[in-house]
Amino acid sequence: MNEFVLEVKFVVKPESLALFNQLIDINAHASVEHEEGCYQFDVLRDSKDECQVLLYEVYKSEEAFADHMTRKHTQEFLAAAKPLIVSQTASRWTRYFAPKVKNV
Repeated sequence: MNEFVLEVKFVVKPESLALFNQLIDINAHASVEHEEGCYQFDVLRDSKDECQVLLYEVYKSEEAFADHMTRKHTQEFLAAAKPLIVSQTASRWTRYFAPKVKNV
């Protein structure tokens, strides 16, 4: 398996949350729909603080992630989101095992 996983944590300004949500929705959908190497792009919110947002992105490889970073939708998201956030941290992972996702 050995897929590349990126985990990005954002703290979004409360007054900017609605716009941030719109922007990340566009980016997540475009990534999965138009990038062959993007397998998954989940957007998670803290159950007690909706301004804390976690992205869980799975790519075929680090090269597929590098391609993602050059895409127009990614560059537009990053530029537009920068003034909307308080902080951003990222972690890189290698996925060694994941059971098959159930179709529900």
